[in-house]
Amino acid sequence: MTQTTMARPHAPRRSVPPLSVIVLFVVGIALCVTMTFELRDPEVVPRVTVSNPSSVPINVDVRGAPTGDRLILTTVPPRGRIANADVLEEGDEWIFGFTSGGVDGGSVRVSRARLAADGWRLAIPDDVVARLQSGAFTPAYR
Repeated sequence: MTQTTMARPHAPRRSVPPLSVIVLFVVGIALCVTMTFELRDPEVVPRVTVSNPSSVPINVDVRGAPTGDRLILTTVPPRGRIANADVLEEGDEWIFGFTSGGVDGGSVRVSRARLAADGWRLAIPDDVVARLQSGAFTPAYR
């Protein structure tokens, strides 16, 4: 009998994959779960409407804390109303800031519960309008 015709014994097959394959699979699953959790969409409010009773356009921003980052919402035209879609959730307290023509109109604190009860609508308060109209406006050009 020659080498080519000789029967070779069958090596037993492993029933469990190698340890490195198992570790790689577990790490891959853990990475996918972590990325799914970390890359989820932020919480948003579907619509926040701001109305301007004054005769000047007013820039509106919002933040969740006095030292927090500002989210610029919009410029509301005179005697107009603007609905902002998908506004990032700011937490239990929303701080709206107002400016117009380089004049700081101050800010207004509104609780999330109050905004929700008002249908996510905010009317710019009269004292903010008075501050903006009494300030010295800075033209955008010179």
